[in-house]
Amino acid sequence: MSKSSRRKASADAESTLNGTARVDHSIVALTRRLRRGDIAVIDVLDLDERTASQLAECRPSAVINAQQSISGRYPNGGPSVLAEASIPLIDAAGADVMNIRDGSRIRIDGDSVLRGDALVATGTLLTAEALESALTDAAQNMHVQLTAFTANAMDYVERDSALLLDGRGLPAIDVDLEGRHVLVLTGGTLYAKQLKEIRTYLRERKPIIIAVGEAADVAMEHAYAAKIIVGNVESVSERAMRAASTVVVHDPAGADAGMTRADALGVSRTTSDAGISSSDLAVLLAHAQGASVIVTVGMEARLIDFLQGSSELNAGTFLTRLQAGGTLVDARTLAQVYRHRYSRWLVFGLLLAGFTALGVALAATPGGRAWISSTWDAVSAWLGLS
Repeated sequence: MSKSSRRKASADAESTLNGTARVDHSIVALTRRLRRGDIAVIDVLDLDERTASQLAECRPSAVINAQQSISGRYPNGGPSVLAEASIPLIDAAGADVMNIRDGSRIRIDGDSVLRGDALVATGTLLTAEALESALTDAAQNMHVQLTAFTANAMDYVERDSALLLDGRGLPAIDVDLEGRHVLVLTGGTLYAKQLKEIRTYLRERKPIIIAVGEAADVAMEHAYAAKIIVGNVESVSERAMRAASTVVVHDPAGADAGMTRADALGVSRTTSDAGISSSDLAVLLAHAQGASVIVTVGMEARLIDFLQGSSELNAGTFLTRLQAGGTLVDARTLAQVYRHRYSRWLVFGLLLAGFTALGVALAATPGGRAWISSTWDAVSAWLGLS
């Protein structure tokens, strides 16, 4: 075989991928069973960084998206996350791709998706050049999304100003947060790394942890028990639920499965029907209860974050952050600036040990003993003791 033929065969092999299809409209449900080498099949318009990072952590061999990963509304960063992780993305494969049976073997050949020899769908393989071009075009539309975001924020203020400004409608909790450090944990396993980066802070300050939904289990995995759990608790482990002092069952959709489960376990619980995200509700609770510092793990912090996902919910997140103001600190920032805190007793002990070591060293040498003797004589004379 000639060199050109071998190169062509190699290129064909690299463009063909085989794997087990994992299909789900819910990214959370999908990542629970997505394993290295699987092919993830999703249905997400404008793939955001958080979703893409959750997928990338599972190390699939490829991702197939039924919808456009970059629609052009704004330069969302999800496809870039997959590209940096060297995970091919087949874009805009069409709704039929979601009919692939979960667990079946499929093959990606270029931009075609096949099951056996049957063509299931055809999309677009997002190359580096295509991705760069799409992001450049999308950046031109940022002002449109920003205008829509501002309008949603104003609608939110008009509808929920009492909740945002006065805390009216917040559930009552029996945990004292006045003057305490509080950590609001969201985002599931994606933010386990951030917990490790601030472990010195967690050990020394011992903040009260408010976990949003399944984040309570992430905290337990790192030996931290959430004092308060907020959100849909239907799939939160029994261990994490029983470790919490209070569970705030919050599901804007009105589902009562979480409430039924909390009652069945006999845990202390309250409810909230606030039309904001559970993470925003957790921050407002901490702020209203007088927390001195609120550390967030996994919450949005940049403008592009607020333009991704549900514009109405993100408008609430933006205004919640403004309301919490100077008490709010992002975990990524905290990891950069927090330094180990030394207690006064530790400093005193170190000084005492140092002076003791110096005294022993001086007493062990003839010159040192002579210096100690002359110094003692001089001090005694000055004090009138000799």
